[in-house]
Amino acid sequence: MLIVFNQMVSLFLLMLTGYLANRSGVIDKTFESKVSRFIVNISLPATILNAVTGSDMAHDREMLPIFVAAVSIFLVAHVICHFIQKTIRWNTTYELMLNYSNLGFMGIPIISTIYGGEYVLHVSIFMMTFNLSLFSYGVYLLSKDDAKNTAAAAVSEVQAAAPESSGSQKSSGFNVKRLLSPGILSAFLAIGIYLLDIRLPQHAVSLFSTIGVTTTPLAMIVIGSTLAGVKFSTVFTDKELYLFSFLKLLVLPMITFFVLRFFIKDRTLLEISTILSGCPIAGNVSMLCMEYNQDVTLVSKGICISTLLSMISIPIVSALVAIL
Repeated sequence: MLIVFNQMVSLFLLMLTGYLANRSGVIDKTFESKVSRFIVNISLPATILNAVTGSDMAHDREMLPIFVAAVSIFLVAHVICHFIQKTIRWNTTYELMLNYSNLGFMGIPIISTIYGGEYVLHVSIFMMTFNLSLFSYGVYLLSKDDAKNTAAAAVSEVQAAAPESSGSQKSSGFNVKRLLSPGILSAFLAIGIYLLDIRLPQHAVSLFSTIGVTTTPLAMIVIGSTLAGVKFSTVFTDKELYLFSFLKLLVLPMITFFVLRFFIKDRTLLEISTILSGCPIAGNVSMLCMEYNQDVTLVSKGICISTLLSMISIPIVSALVAIL
């Protein structure tokens, strides 16, 4: 499929730009951190809002099944991914990589090519649900791990400190306020704009569009920059990443298909849901992992190998759902 190949080339060229910029000293860790914060807190929320303000979205009862399908696919994915993560005893980062796919940069062009431009609306609604899930459940998982890491570090510091200072340490734990991030607030706002059919001023629409389009290139450049510190031999020789990619790109979408077929009667909607669940890892996962002190290197390697292998897997999944 030519569109898939073209998207893969675009992704890797952006990542290569970040990689070369890092290797030549143009980008450093400070840049990665600052840009990641910009993406998570500004450009990504703009992308979410642009999904409902940048196009004429239909507001009728036909949209309800799409929203139900979007919610269903994430509920099913949460259960499946959590089960896989616990069974194989992977860390939380693997669960996020399994759960969240690249819907925007990969999903939209693929679905529009296979099914037509009018189905971009479907992907936009899936993206709204995606962000609600990522910035609630995803942040919750990352926050728990971050709290554990912080607590472990605090214990080490206490043990190394003088006895009289041991009572001064405050306990660290999950903070509900961290769920109220710009990402999830913008997702709720987008849903409100969509349901109430609010028409924003053209200047606001243009602002969201202009800032939003920076998300994908910046995310891929940062991901490429993080790969500069990774030996590529470890990407392509890591057997666990191949197992992960097999589960992510082939097993998970097919399980999703067989489960959702009992709940989704619209055949096209079922096929779209399945294909979207089989897209490679979302770049947003890398940004959040950087924000919450998780294994960014693992995510970067996972994005690299899953994006490459998706050139084969997405056509396979597309063909399977068409004949089943």
